Amino acid sequence: RDGATCVKRTGDCAGTGFCGRSGHRSPRAREEGFSLLEVMVASMLVILVFSGVSQYYVGGRRQLDYEEDRRAATELLADRIDGIRREYLYDELPALSGTDTTYVLYNRSYLVSHVVVPGYPETHATTLRLTASWTAKVAGADVARSMDAATILARGMP
Repeated sequence: RDGATCVKRTGDCAGTGFCGRSGHRSPRAREEGFSLLEVMVASMLVILVFSGVSQYYVGGRRQLDYEEDRRAATELLADRIDGIRREYLYDELPALSGTDTTYVLYNRSYLVSHVVVPGYPETHATTLRLTASWTAKVAGADVARSMDAATILARGMP
């Protein structure tokens, strides 16, 4: 008997690779590996998993960049407020209003704007508002970002 006849007539080749008692191998038993359909389905599953993982990575990286920029701006504004307290007398503060200064921190330029509101919230106090502005690259486009900080300085300041 040949393998093809055996498979059609007896059907006892399933799982063994041999047809009946004669010891002939069936044509199916000689095939090894995966079929084209199995490879394509597995490839699509791998592509779907990797695209989902890459979306999480890109979104996480974008958020990390944003948080790093905010941390740098916070550090810059805190240092600037401390510097103003050290370098300026209370009566000199109004001269700061409307001035802009550019700082480079971690290879990014930050523009710091100063607004001084004398006599607020009370007569012997001054409110100092600082705004740090920078431009960030998000998905290849320039996006303007900013962060504000405010402090109240009292007349007792040196």
